[in-house]
Order: sequence, then structure tokens, then C-alpha cells
Amino acid sequence: MAESAPPPAAHSIEPQHDELKRLHAYWLEKKGAQPAPARADIDPLEIAPLLPYVTLIDVERAPLRFRYRLVGTEIVRNVGEFTGSYLDALTSLPHRDVMAAEFARVVESAAPALSLWEYTRDDGRHVRYERLVLPLMGDGATVDMLLSGMVFDKAYG
Repeated sequence: MAESAPPPAAHSIEPQHDELKRLHAYWLEKKGAQPAPARADIDPLEIAPLLPYVTLIDVERAPLRFRYRLVGTEIVRNVGEFTGSYLDALTSLPHRDVMAAEFARVVESAAPALSLWEYTRDDGRHVRYERLVLPLMGDGATVDMLLSGMVFDKAYG
């Protein structure tokens, strides 16, 4: 896959896609007054229609690494299957280093991130998507998992 656009620009947390708006609203509801909800607070049955667009990413420390625990079917269809893989091992993934930096910012700040991505795959297909990255804290103080949503623009697929 070859990247055809500059790294994504960060945006305020106002997703364009309805699926990401609903995921963000759900996260806000579950977090309440806490800095972020825990993974245990997230009930897949409550967000069943959003699951095709969701990834769950384990955060490992020393060194900081990100492992995909769950990858939704819509993401697999557009990008490929990488459940169980570490982000740093996905050498064919365009903008992998920029993604890792975005994940690290969410881990460090415990604040959501929203970005737009665009690239051209090796097969010539242009891909454009919006991604929301939300922190999860099992202990209420340390980000130990990321809940992410990705929605692909149909016009590009």
C-alpha cells in the first residue's frame, strides 16, 4: 500500500459519520465523571450495530506497543484482517508510524482523538476514512486499552 496524502490532520471531537457520533456519545455516557470508562463498562450488546466499525487495542508498556484485540468486519473488508497483530509489525500498513503517534497521544493525555485518513492501496483503490480513538482505563487512572471506530467513505471504496 502506498500513501498518497500527507498525515491526517487532527480535528475537534465532532465526528462526521453517524456511527462515530454514536460511539463517542456511548463512551461519554459510560465515562460519566471519570476520565474514561473501563473496558468492563463497555457492553458489546449495547453497541451491536457499531461493532463492524470498532477495534479494541491493548496498550502495552515498556516499551509502548499496541496490539489489536478485535477488528470489526467493516474494517477487515476495507483494510484487511489484523486481529492479534501489533501495530509496529504491520509493515505494509500506510501511515503506521503516524497512527502509533496518535495512539500514544491518546494514552498519554487520556483524551479522545479524531482524524481523517486517505491513501491509495497497492491495488490502486483509493481509501478514505474517519477514525475516532477513545481511551479506556481499567484502574481509573491509566489508559490500558483503546476503543477505536473507523468509518470508510463509500465514494472511495
